[in-house]
Amino acid sequence: MPRITFNLRHVLSGAEYSDNERTGLKPMNRLIALSLIVFQLGATMMANAEVKNQELWDEGVSRELARHRAANISDLHYRLSFDLAPGVTRIKGREEIGLRLKDATDPVILDFRDLDDQGRVVEGAISKVTVNGSAVNDLRQTGGHIILPARHFKSGENTITMNFETGVATANRPVIRYQDRDDGSEYIYTLFVPMDASLAFPCFDQPDLKARFTLDITVPRDWAVISNARHSDEAIRVNDGAFLRWIFDETPPISTYLFAFAAGPFKQIRSDPNGLRLLVRQSKLQRAKEEWPEVERLTREGMKHMTEFFNQPFPFKKYDQVLIPGFAYGGMEHAGATFLREDSVLFRTVPTKADKLNRASLILHELAHQWFGDLVTMKWFDDLWLKEGFANFMASHAMAAMEPYRDREGAAIWKRFYQTHKPPAYAIDSTKGTTPIYQEVRNLKDAKSAYGAIVYQKAPSLLRALTFVIGEENFRDGVRLFLKEHAYANAEWSDLIGVFERVSKQKLQSWADAWVKRRGAPRIDVEWSCDARGLIDSFEIRQRDVLDEGGLWPIKTRLSLAYDDAESQRITASFDGERATISDAAGKKCPAYVFANDGDFGYGIFMLDAKSRAAVMSRIGGIGDPFLRAMLWGALWDAVREAELNPRDYIALVLKALPNEADLELTQNLLDRATRAFERYLSTAEQNAIAPRIESLFFDRMMNADEVDLRIIYFRAFRSAATTPRARGQLKDLLSGKTRAPGVEIKPLDRWRIVAALLARQDAEAESLLDAERKRDASDDGRKQAYVIEAARADTETKRRYFNDYVGVSPNGRAVPEDWVEGSLGAFNSPNQAPLTLPYLKPALEALPQVKRERKIFFTLAWLNAFIGGQQSRQALDQVQEFLRANRLDRDLELKVLEVTDELERTVRIRVKFAAPKKIEDRRSRIEDRG
Repeated sequence: MPRITFNLRHVLSGAEYSDNERTGLKPMNRLIALSLIVFQLGATMMANAEVKNQELWDEGVSRELARHRAANISDLHYRLSFDLAPGVTRIKGREEIGLRLKDATDPVILDFRDLDDQGRVVEGAISKVTVNGSAVNDLRQTGGHIILPARHFKSGENTITMNFETGVATANRPVIRYQDRDDGSEYIYTLFVPMDASLAFPCFDQPDLKARFTLDITVPRDWAVISNARHSDEAIRVNDGAFLRWIFDETPPISTYLFAFAAGPFKQIRSDPNGLRLLVRQSKLQRAKEEWPEVERLTREGMKHMTEFFNQPFPFKKYDQVLIPGFAYGGMEHAGATFLREDSVLFRTVPTKADKLNRASLILHELAHQWFGDLVTMKWFDDLWLKEGFANFMASHAMAAMEPYRDREGAAIWKRFYQTHKPPAYAIDSTKGTTPIYQEVRNLKDAKSAYGAIVYQKAPSLLRALTFVIGEENFRDGVRLFLKEHAYANAEWSDLIGVFERVSKQKLQSWADAWVKRRGAPRIDVEWSCDARGLIDSFEIRQRDVLDEGGLWPIKTRLSLAYDDAESQRITASFDGERATISDAAGKKCPAYVFANDGDFGYGIFMLDAKSRAAVMSRIGGIGDPFLRAMLWGALWDAVREAELNPRDYIALVLKALPNEADLELTQNLLDRATRAFERYLSTAEQNAIAPRIESLFFDRMMNADEVDLRIIYFRAFRSAATTPRARGQLKDLLSGKTRAPGVEIKPLDRWRIVAALLARQDAEAESLLDAERKRDASDDGRKQAYVIEAARADTETKRRYFNDYVGVSPNGRAVPEDWVEGSLGAFNSPNQAPLTLPYLKPALEALPQVKRERKIFFTLAWLNAFIGGQQSRQALDQVQEFLRANRLDRDLELKVLEVTDELERTVRIRVKFAAPKKIEDRRSRIEDRG
């Protein structure tokens, strides 16, 4: 309490006076003192209230503000009107918000903000604000909020109306314009996740204040509009028929980030009147018609599987899939209207089976979100995994049950699940930048940082592990109960664990606490020995925290004891301590090798012991089960990353195995890892020594592999690996058509990527080939690809110009579309140009706050992976570590830097440990002898 109040109290009591003065304190003076005290106390209370309220309307949406509003606001409705016209940079809108207040004693705080020309947050433009029919002239705008005084509201039903304006641009906005240069048409679409709805219109922008939306939108008469609900049968003509007003039905309750619209001369492919459509820009209609039968089949079969598995009908009255050019993500699950990146559905290169599987996974992932994410939504973005983890898990679950993917126990799909989910999850969980699956988000302005492999790859991996713990039927019944109890509402992870406990009759809280709330992962090792009779006499399994933070996890896995002359023996093992003796293994025949995660039911980095690793390396090509073979190759790669296996030996083993490997996805996986080991872990001299052999093998397989899919995969690998003059000449022959790989059609995107490879390697003909390609492909995508690949040019002026584009200081003030920027980052940081790009490492790190603030989710990691991942030297590592010491980044940015830096640290460590001690020519001859 301020000192003045203390003194006035003493005045009133007479404590501040002598005896003579005290007897002279008049009643009037006492009254004045008392009045001053009351005034001071009131001022203090007001000041305290102001401080408290200030926490609520700080920038973004704080957890405190969200809880305060969720406790007081219900029955929320938005009636939104927008006027769209070609070429405008500002969109006018009108809004009516209906809400019920439990208590009308506090101000009502709406979220609405804008961005200035430099991308900085400013207050949004509003006018004609009314509450319950009366004009409001005493509102405040601060921190991206509109604060409406409590005196305008009453307990119960209330109505707010206002006009507003929002921006539209080609990049860095939640309302995005795309100009199709092929036919001159224009498209406008929204993208609000995680809290960018409040950049477009005033709202309560938090996931647990679901609302019913009604949209009407006025557009040019040749445009169509897609939104979450169905629209009226006929649009209303306005402005002498030049524009049409589209009116949409009211939605069920959905979160603000799930509201969306797209407008432009879209063309639709309607399957039936029951509400399943594909929409595409008019210049791609024919291509979409070619792909629609497969997209339709996947969508229909996916709906059938999910409605049966969830025991819950499709949650919305229709389902549109809208192909968006230049979309920032693979897809976005707006309720009833999924937006998909056009290139993810309409392939720009000849697709392999793996490419089609990736498309199927994307389509089913977004479809699963209609239940997990849209029907039931997390209360807050720290439970992001509740939707993303489930969507990835259910995509694989559906594929495993569908033709033509169905096989024995869905093994092919679960093998793919292992290959696409486990390695990226393990790679991040092994870094000091990892997070728990449950990530505390104190303010939604930081929610972008929750996106990444932990929620997309680790979370679905843990859901698969959970099915092994409680059983498939209990898992299914728990999911059904969860959806039933929280339909059109919100839930937390504890709600999900609770239903699984109820249906399985198992206590799962400690399991969930360990796997959901603790970061990192266990490294699992086994130690075993056999006696003179050839029988196992000891077998122990151990776990340790890869981060050395003392974590222990409850683990249930399946051990495999492998034999050359008999079927493998499988043992289910459960333990939650540091080590456990596997008594069921005692007395069994001594195996050739042991693998501790047969079938991929456990989560952790399951290492091969030295004896097993040697046995696996000598047998890997002869292991018939493709699932087991893929997992064992994964264990060998883990040994490389842990600096327990020389990367040169790993590359040699891969090159020996590849000619006989027929599994498409495993081949791709091996090519990716061998290329990574080659580029990152070998010195330049070592690379030069073995590059001709790698190029020769890839070229031979491109020309002669039995399956066309394999030939396509090797073509892509050869394009990336071609470094020598001979190989670059072969690339140019492919480009000119002089050389043709059987069944491998060179599409425009392939041509651009060949030119990019030549440009990055400073081939003498690269510039003339780039000019020729610009003339050959003047399409809309051709313009994008020209921008993307020119970043690979190895000169300082190009790098300076592109970096200025990235951070928004281009001299012509152009805003480069985000997908152009993201696409060019890898070319800018070409692996062979690390010395040239090293000077941009520190500026790229310094730009992180700007990148986080202005760019979409996922971009920050792409930025770091390009600039840090493009380096391999101790000098680069020292720069990153010095930057971290000298700068106070917010915690999530710091974690992302640590996450990406881990691979640079491993690179330096591996290079030091396995530096070639002899002449490279001797090493080369030994590698060739192994092959």
